[in-house]
Amino acid sequence: MTSKFRLRPIFAPLIKFIAKGFIKLRITPNIATLIMLFFSILSSLSLILLDNLLLFGILIFATGIMDGIDGAIARLTNMNSKFGAFFDSSMDRLSEGIIYLAIVWKSSELLGNFPKWNIFFIWCCLIFSLLISYVRARVELEKSKGENIFDSNIGLFARSERLFYLVILSILSYFFRTSGIAIFSWGFILFSILIFGTFLYRFLIYRQMLKKM
Repeated sequence: MTSKFRLRPIFAPLIKFIAKGFIKLRITPNIATLIMLFFSILSSLSLILLDNLLLFGILIFATGIMDGIDGAIARLTNMNSKFGAFFDSSMDRLSEGIIYLAIVWKSSELLGNFPKWNIFFIWCCLIFSLLISYVRARVELEKSKGENIFDSNIGLFARSERLFYLVILSILSYFFRTSGIAIFSWGFILFSILIFGTFLYRFLIYRQMLKKM
């Protein structure tokens, strides 16, 4: 599955519009990245402290939007830098971990009373989310050396899609409270499978390309 299936092009006009407003406020890409991290912290706290799945989903959506805005600001202002890219990538991983922390904290309520299985599926989501990003980073490293590899932005569940999935899952679970646990638990199991599938797909394609080099 190629990069044409990414969600970012759908939200690109909104992201560009907000980015232009931020530029007028003299917000730099790195500050936008910190705002993205702040939204992820708020999303986690909204679930841990307020037990509010709707707010959790809305703030994850804000996190996802802000995740694209820092890059948009950098492109529009020609403020791209190696440190900025490194900082953005590092904060992306941290923000995703913060969101998973809330799910771990509320796992018995969201995923049912099976602690070991809860931890297993959350672990799968976190580890393979990190590996999806790691595989892409390795491909980008080869590209920087002038190697003709392949489009590194492949697979169904990159970061944007993962965050959006959690937004939809949280909102659905909020509005269907009577079956909220069932919706979130089964939805999260599917989530972990899709994340693993994306990692495996990227890994196998990358392996195939390396063998041809």
